[in-house]
Amino acid sequence: GPDDVSDVSDAGDETVETPDGDGSTDSDPTNDTTVTDLSQDPELTLVKTGVASGSNVGDVITYTFTVTNTGDVTIDNIFIDDILTGSTNLAVSPSILAPGEEGIATVEYVITQTDINNGEVINSATVIGDDPDDNDVIDISDNGDETVDDNGDGDPTNDETITDIEQLPNLALTKTGFYVDVNGDDLPNVGDEIQYTFTVENTGNVDVTNIVLTDPLEGIVVTGGPIDLAVGEIDMTTFTATYVLTAEDVLLGEVINQATVTGQDPNGDDVIDLSDDPTDTTDVDLDNDGDAEDETVTIIEGVFTDPDDPIIIYTGITPNGDGINDDFRIVGLRNFPDNTLRIYNRWGVQVFEEDGYEQPGVELFTGISNGRVTISQNNKLPVGTYYYVLEYVTDTGQTKNKVGYLYINM
Repeated sequence: GPDDVSDVSDAGDETVETPDGDGSTDSDPTNDTTVTDLSQDPELTLVKTGVASGSNVGDVITYTFTVTNTGDVTIDNIFIDDILTGSTNLAVSPSILAPGEEGIATVEYVITQTDINNGEVINSATVIGDDPDDNDVIDISDNGDETVDDNGDGDPTNDETITDIEQLPNLALTKTGFYVDVNGDDLPNVGDEIQYTFTVENTGNVDVTNIVLTDPLEGIVVTGGPIDLAVGEIDMTTFTATYVLTAEDVLLGEVINQATVTGQDPNGDDVIDLSDDPTDTTDVDLDNDGDAEDETVTIIEGVFTDPDDPIIIYTGITPNGDGINDDFRIVGLRNFPDNTLRIYNRWGVQVFEEDGYEQPGVELFTGISNGRVTISQNNKLPVGTYYYVLEYVTDTGQTKNKVGYLYINM
C-alpha cells in the first residue's frame, strides 16, 4: 500500500545497547549509531641546520629549524627546545601545522674558543607539539637526511647537526740580537757575545701547546720552554739565547741566522714559524702566513760603525801554528772583493801580493812569501816590521788606499 516502511540503522546487534561515538546511550538497542574508528598517526619531523658567519670568537652560527607535520592530524602549540642555544619554548611559525605543512624557527649561537679548538659544534634540538587529543608529539632533530645514519646508532632520523669551524693555527716568531763587548775593550773580539731575545705570538684562531724553540746557529745556547699560548697571547721572556763570537764572525762584522718555533694545534698537528728580524723592513713572507720571515742580522759593534772607514786592519801576526793570529786579517774587506794587497819588507822589497784578499778561497798572508817579485816562494819571513799597501774599490766605484805597518812575531 501507500504507507512508508522505515527503520533507523543499528550498529549490528539490535539486542545490545551500543554507545554512540560520544559514549551516550538512549535505551533503544535497535538504533545505535555506527562508530568507525579511524587510526590517528600524529608525527612531527625536525631538521636542524647551521651556518657559521666566521671562525673567530664572537662570530655566530645561525641555526634554522624546519618542522614538518609528517603525520595525518593537525598539530598545534609547536615549539623548539635547544640546550646549546639556551632556547626553551622557541616559537615555530606557524605554530599550528596541518598534515604536510612546514614551520620555521631560527636562532643564533655565539662561537666560543672551545668550539674553535674542537673545530666544530655538535648538538641536537627537540620539537614538541600537541595532537588533537592534547597528547605530546615529540621529535629529536636530524641533520637533514633521515635515510642516512650518520652517528651509527641505528636510527637515521636523529643524527646530530655538525657545523664545521675553520681552524687557522699560526705562530709568529721574532728574533733580536744584541752585541755584548764582554771584555769592555770597545773592540770586537773572539769571545764577545750576542744575546738573543725572542717574542712568540699566537696569531691563529686556535690554542697552541708544547711550543719549543730551536736555532741552527752552531754554538748557540738556547734556554726556556716549552710553553703554551692561547689565541692572541704573546710571550717575550721565556726563550733566550747566547752566542759566542768566532774569528770568522768578527771578520764578517755581523752574524746572520734564523730560529724556529714548533708547537701543536688541538689536533696534534705541528705549527711552525721561522723567525723574523723586527728591525728589517723587507718583510718577506716566506710561508704566506701573514707575518714576515726575514733573517736576523746582528751587527758587531766597532766593525761597521763608521761608514766612512769600514775597514779594520790588525797590525800584528804570530804565525806559530797555535790558531791565534796566525793570519793577517782585514776586517770588513770581504765586502769589497775588488782589492789588491801588497806587503813589503823594511827595504821595500815586495814579499806578498794577492788580489781579492779575504775572499773565499784566496790565500792569506801567514808570514810566508808568495814569491811574486824578488823573494823566493814559500820562504818563511823573519821576525820584524813589514809594510802593507791595500787598494780596494768601494760600492760606489771609488778607489781607496790604506797604508800601514805589520809586525811579524813568533
